[in-house]
Amino acid sequence: MEEMSATIVPLGSLALLFAVISVLVFLRKASIARQADASIKNRIEAKRNEKSETLEEQKKRLELLLKK
Repeated sequence: MEEMSATIVPLGSLALLFAVISVLVFLRKASIARQADASIKNRIEAKRNEKSETLEEQKKRLELLLKK
């Protein structure tokens, strides 16, 4: 059998370490993106709830406008 070069194992270890770090970075970025999406969704929902009126409120407002 041929002997392996002395630099193959350290390079393989570095490649594996880089791959693990890359996966961790991508997972962290994905979780941050999900948090941002959730906060944007919550803000949009809050604005929608603030703007929405009940049918009775809309009816009263329209009646007041028609009386004028």
